[in-house]
Amino acid sequence: MGISFHITSVREGTIFNVMQFLALEKVTGTLSIKFGRNIPDVTMYFVTGTLTTAEFGSILRDKVIDILLCQEFAVKEISFAPERIAQINEAAMIKGARSLSGIVLNASKDVDECQARSLIYGMMPMKDIKGRTPESLLHVLYDFKDYEKDFAKAPVDPKDKKAPLKECVLLSRALRHNLIAYQTPLVSLKGIRPLINMLNPMSEKEETNLRGYLRSLLPHQRATHLSIERFYAFASAIESIAQRRGQEVGDQARKAIQELVQQTKASESANA
Repeated sequence: MGISFHITSVREGTIFNVMQFLALEKVTGTLSIKFGRNIPDVTMYFVTGTLTTAEFGSILRDKVIDILLCQEFAVKEISFAPERIAQINEAAMIKGARSLSGIVLNASKDVDECQARSLIYGMMPMKDIKGRTPESLLHVLYDFKDYEKDFAKAPVDPKDKKAPLKECVLLSRALRHNLIAYQTPLVSLKGIRPLINMLNPMSEKEETNLRGYLRSLLPHQRATHLSIERFYAFASAIESIAQRRGQEVGDQARKAIQELVQQTKASESANA
């Protein structure tokens, strides 16, 4: 019958631990990775433990591993079914005789060096200049061929972000030139810094808890923005600490939070 499994609790490193397990067990079959929210699956086909193909719509081969590592926090389920498929998608074939550990290591380096990742938030809904409203950035990547021609219209400039995937270079450029945008207003972490500074000096416990809470709200650890909905949650924590400092500090914090929200919404309206 062969090995089969379904995992619904995915933590950091789970995907690649599973892939290493499949390689060691020399299995043949399809590994499916789900992001949820009606997003199509990532599929990878193993033949006697060798990763043979990887595909996520328009994203193929090694690029899929980069996407998985970058967006691992968004993965909801992993399953494996032992099977032999009738025909392999040659466009998705991993080129050359390469070890799985080597492929993963290269992907890890790619993601670490990616400058575009700071604005790549896979699960957030989007809107573009044609009036399309993709459910998420991952949908855009999956259907990238439908967007590439439009994104290519954005001019190249010195502010372009470098990325291992051309898709992410074009996407980052399109975001900067408002050819596509997130539907939800984003609050910059730079704008949050003065709010945190208002609370100084903080106890070690307060600082640890506040920083930990902020990290938990970010789309991923390299993010430079968070959604305005998540900012409201963080702002509540800021207000709570500020109020303990006294009425004056509490009032100052509330005023600063309101001003930041107004600035964020005004900027969003100007870019609409």
